[in-house]
This record gives sequence, C-alpha cells and structure tokens, in this order.
Amino acid sequence: MTADEAPDGELSALAAAAGIFEHWTDARQRSRRVAPATLRALLDALDLPADSPQAIRDSRQRVAAQAADALPPVIVTRIDETAPLPRAARGPYRIVCESGRIVEGEIRIDRDGQPCLSAPDEPGYHRLSLASGDATLAVAPRQAPGLADLTGVGNPRCWGISAQVYSLRQDACAALPRTHGFGDFGALRELAVAAAEQGADVLAISPVHAMFAAQPERCSPYSPSSRLFLNVLYAAPAGVLGQDALARALAGTEPADLSALDGLDLIDWPAAAAQRLHLLRALHGQFASSGPAGPRQRYAQFCAAGGQALRDHAVFESLHATRRAPDGAVLPWRLWPAGLRDPASAEVRRFAQDHPMEVDFHQFAQWLAAENLAAAQAAGREAGMRLGLLADLAVGDSPDGSHAWSRQADLMPRMSIGAPPDIYNPLGQNWGLTAFSPRALHANGYAAFIDMLRASLAHTGGVRIDHILGMARLWLVPDGATPGEGAYLRYPLDTLLALTALEAWRHRAFAIGENLGTVPEGFDQRLKDNGLLGMNVLWFMRQAPDAAPGPDAPAGFTDPAQWPPDAAAMTTTHDLPTLRGWWKERDIDWRVKLNLLGADDDEATLRRGRAIDRELLARALDAATGAPAAGASAAASAAAKASGAGASAAEASAAITSPAKASPAGTAPAEAPLPALLRFVSSSQCPLLLVPMEDVAGLLDQPNLPGTIDTHPNWRQRLPLSIRATFADPAAQQRLDAARTGRSRP
Repeated sequence: MTADEAPDGELSALAAAAGIFEHWTDARQRSRRVAPATLRALLDALDLPADSPQAIRDSRQRVAAQAADALPPVIVTRIDETAPLPRAARGPYRIVCESGRIVEGEIRIDRDGQPCLSAPDEPGYHRLSLASGDATLAVAPRQAPGLADLTGVGNPRCWGISAQVYSLRQDACAALPRTHGFGDFGALRELAVAAAEQGADVLAISPVHAMFAAQPERCSPYSPSSRLFLNVLYAAPAGVLGQDALARALAGTEPADLSALDGLDLIDWPAAAAQRLHLLRALHGQFASSGPAGPRQRYAQFCAAGGQALRDHAVFESLHATRRAPDGAVLPWRLWPAGLRDPASAEVRRFAQDHPMEVDFHQFAQWLAAENLAAAQAAGREAGMRLGLLADLAVGDSPDGSHAWSRQADLMPRMSIGAPPDIYNPLGQNWGLTAFSPRALHANGYAAFIDMLRASLAHTGGVRIDHILGMARLWLVPDGATPGEGAYLRYPLDTLLALTALEAWRHRAFAIGENLGTVPEGFDQRLKDNGLLGMNVLWFMRQAPDAAPGPDAPAGFTDPAQWPPDAAAMTTTHDLPTLRGWWKERDIDWRVKLNLLGADDDEATLRRGRAIDRELLARALDAATGAPAAGASAAASAAAKASGAGASAAEASAAITSPAKASPAGTAPAEAPLPALLRFVSSSQCPLLLVPMEDVAGLLDQPNLPGTIDTHPNWRQRLPLSIRATFADPAAQQRLDAARTGRSRP
C-alpha cells in the first residue's frame, strides 16, 4: 500500500473515532494526508486492529463501548463545575472528600439528557459512590498555583538560572572527599545555594530521571529508562552517609584517576559511571552490614513508600545488567526469554529471590539520590530562593527501559514520539520514545500520568513539562517508518491539564509547558486558563510577517515589552544555540559539517539569513534601550536612525537587507553583546526569567544538537569553571547584573 493510496471510509471513520488526525497541515502550510498503512499501524498500537473489514467493525464497537455506559475508575472535573457521568447513572450520589467532608445529592439530567453532578468546592481526590458503583472524583482547582500565589507578590518579576546537572563542577578540596567525573546532586546543592546568594528565585535543572546503570553511554536525559525514578549516578552519598563513610569507600581509589576524570572537558560516561557505581556498591556493602540506625530507618520507610513500583525498577536494573549478548551488547527486554519479559512472572520472582543484594543495591541507590535531591531543594529555599528547583519532565521513556517493561499496559508498542518535518528540522524527528496510550490512560484512571507528575514534584518547587503540546496531540512514527510518515494522535488535553493543576496545587508548586513548535490554535490560552506558564524564547520572538517593512523583508525581533506575559522569558533552550553560539553561527557550522541541511537549505543562504538576523537583533536592542548596545553594528544603528527620522519603511528595511546599502563585512561585532542581550530578555513583562549557565559562562556550544547522537558532543559538555569560580568571574557577574535588571525583589 502506498502513501498516496486513499483509505476507505470505514478505516477513516475508525481512525477519527480513535483520535487519529488523517489530515494535517505542515509547517509550510501545505495540506497532508496520512497513509493508510500508518493509520493501521497506529490503530493496532491502540489495541484497535484494522487489518480487515471485520476487524475494523469490531474495533469501532470497542471504541463506542468505552465511551458509553461504563463508570470509569477516575472522573476528572474542577471545583464548582458540573461533572458529566455515564449515561446509565441515576439516583443519589455520595462524595467522601479527602478532608473527610461528605457531600450528598441527586444526579441531575441536563437538557441534552446527560447525567451530571456538581463537584465539591475543594480540590482533591474524592471518593464518589453511585448506585452503579464507586469511582474516584478528581477535582482540580481552577488554576495551578501561579508565581504570585507562591511568592506573595502581586506582580512578580522572578528570575533564575537553568543548568545541566551533569555539567557542573565543584572546587577540589583535599579535606572534603567527593565524587568526580560529572556534576551530581552534591554540586546541584552547591549551585542552589550560590544561585540563591545571587538573588535567584528558581534553579531549573535538566531531567534527572532514571537511566540505565548497565549502559552509562546512553546519556540523553530526555531518553530515560523511567520517569518515576532518579538517575542514581547523581547520588552524592556524603550528603546522606557522611564524609567518613565516603572516605572509607574511596580508600582504594587512586586520587589521580579521579582527578583525570574530573579534568576532562567532555564527560567519559562509561569510565565515570563505573567509578561512581563502584563507590555506591562499596557504600551499600557498608550500609547493609553496619549502617546507622537513623538512616536505616529512613531507608526502610523509603522502600515501603516506593512499594512494588520501586521493587520492579530495581529488579529490572538487576536483570538488565545480566542480559548481555556474546558481543557484550545489553539486550533490550523485548529480546529476553519470554518469562523474563513479564515482571509478574514466576521467573522474574525467582530471579529477585536469587539476587536479593543486587535488587537491594538499586533500591539503596535510589534512596540516596532522593535524599540528595530533597536536600538540594531545601538548601536553595533556606538560602533565599522563593521557589527552588524546577524539575524537567521528559516527554517519554525509552521503549527498552524500566517503565516500558514494568507497566506495559500503559504504553503504545511499536510507536515512537517525534515531530513532523518543519523549518528548523526539515527531515522531521524520531525521538525513539514511548507514548502513553490515551485509551489505557482512561481505562486505568490516569494512574501512569499522575504517578509521573508526583515523581517530578516530590522534591522540587515546580515542573517544566517537555513538549506539552503532546497533551493535545502527539506525532507518532511507526517502527521502520521515516519521521514524515507519522501521524498526530489526539490526547485528552482538558483532563491532563486539570490533573496537572491538581498535582501542582497539592505540592504547592508551579508548572511551565514547553509550547514550542507548531502550536494548535487556542493552545496557549488553554495553558493560561489552567495557570501554566508557556515559554518565550528569544530566537522565536519575531514580529508577524505583515509587520515587516516590505514584502520581501524579514520579520524583526519583537520588543520584549510586547512579549506574551503568561510565559517564562528565556534566551535559549538546551536544543538551541547559546547566545554566543547563535551570534557566531556555531549551529550552522555543525549542521553543515554533519550534513543536517534540509532539501530547501544551503549553507550560503543560512549564513546570509543569520547575518541579517544579527542586524535585526542589534536594531531591536537599540530600539529597546534608546541607544546603541555595546558593539551594535553600524547597519543596525543606521536602520534605527532611518526609521526614527521618519524614513519610509522600505528605506529602513533596506538599511538592513539591501546588499547595496548594508554595512561592509566585519562591522557587526565579532562576539555577541551578551549583557545587552540578557538585559533585553530581562526587560520583558514575563513573571519569570531563566538564564542558562551556558550563557552565564559565555559558552559557544549548545548542550544538544537535535538530529544527532554521537556526532555532536550531546549531554557530555562540562562548564569550564567550578560553580564558585564561575560566579566569581567579573564577566559572568556583568552578565548576571544585566539579567537581574528590573528583576529586583520588592
């Protein structure tokens, strides 16, 4: 079946009923249609077979049945709103609220014949009893807590720093044994205190989800084994077990080996992870035989609270390390013997019974990491942060990871999350991540989604939700297909946003959604209505095309005073160039070097466009400050003066774009005017500003280059200086002073 072959009406109807978008519009506003083969693959992943006319009819009946009369395990609504009930619901109801309050009433039938009840006026997970059965009534507040609620300031102008945890460095100190090779939660605690001393309210961090202990080379924090647990390599055991315990565990390690690991510009993940795991195992042995009573009691409580989910993760990690092929590769769990692919099987139980210390080690390492992360949050708050850590929640898990193995019913097999081709990634993207099944979410009371939010908020003051557009629709790519051969699948946006608001309210936390990319109409307003901030990233804050001076002129950069206020202001993200890198065209250098240009791109055009953009940005800096920024180019200043003197729009545009009138090569500054750029972004009316440590340090390379794995040093770059040395650097302080402009506390 070819991509051009049109599906029959029955297949199209089933796809529509299941929430699959058969028609979509690409980034160049061209209408596209999904191939029938993709529709069938996606329906099969939703457990709705469509490989024959009879299968399609059966699947349509199953879709209709789920939406009809069955009482779902969880009904999601909001305070003082009407909650719809199954069509068969009649008679009295009783609600036992979390607070113990009891609300009783009679089910009403609205004008459309829909049974409903009025939700209580208190948020929480309440118990609803009907004649037809019981369910949980999840009542969300109207909005998640905002920064004004959490800071007590009516018009907050908070600011903070964002950091890749692994990139952090600490000063060497012979009297203070520590771990080496990459930044960990001990370094994070130091940064939280240092940032608070600089006046920061927030420290946004890269994802710290559980990875693969047996495969440390898999270092992308956005491709985790499980978002329910933590990366144990980040555990800083001295903060929990004390310096003496750490010194004893390090006794057999050569200091020169540790120093060599710490001195690298790029992290050697296999070597550094081996050293860290060796240390953690030595500490586990000590703890199991002679651990102090207090920590042992806290550990027991941690294991009890973690329950079966924690044990399943520990068993997976233990099993995963044993499943090596003859060539040394670790086999994904779908290639394990059948008995080991089921976490509830007798074979898995027997393995756990035969390897109790190994399973306990992975639980112990999780406990250390959790205590460390909680301590970093507490230290930041105690040092003066009003909000503390901002967790980063990845959009999916690895299909061969712990979550995919232990909670298989939550997910969609043989499908990967990605993105269709767009202007910035013309080949499209396949992120190799699993996706929740919307049908399974509904059937299981959204437990997987709720558990994930709780894990992210357990030890932080807020959460940034990566690719939050996926709460409305996800681009899913079948195994073996190219990214452009995927399709959008609809998700229950209102329900997921309500649960996000409810969990944020329960944790007294705030939430940010990464709303970058092709944003559906009205989506940003939905975030605002639910109290979630979006993201305003400098590179994307451009004027509308019709605001350009001429029909062929590029759109300039928007004055920060006009940026949408319901968002966090940012210079860049981990997937985009740093300020200095953008100015120096470092991202273009990499795309050319690695052959990542799209069919409509060429190097000369990209560089010419970036030169124009530099001039436009310099012009925007001039306009915002009323005077040329340090290093602003002559072309930008001339354009600004021409515009201000009443010159025509075409003349002002020509000062930037016309080859005949543009400044000669070399008039633009060789380096980015970093303080001016940071002051520019800081001047927005956004309630929160986030400044990456890469921009504080003035780095050239971005942490990650999308579309690459090993060809670009993704997730391996460390900051050149320690945390203390970075903040002591006069140039870094100048940048921080610029970022803090107008962000002082009341």
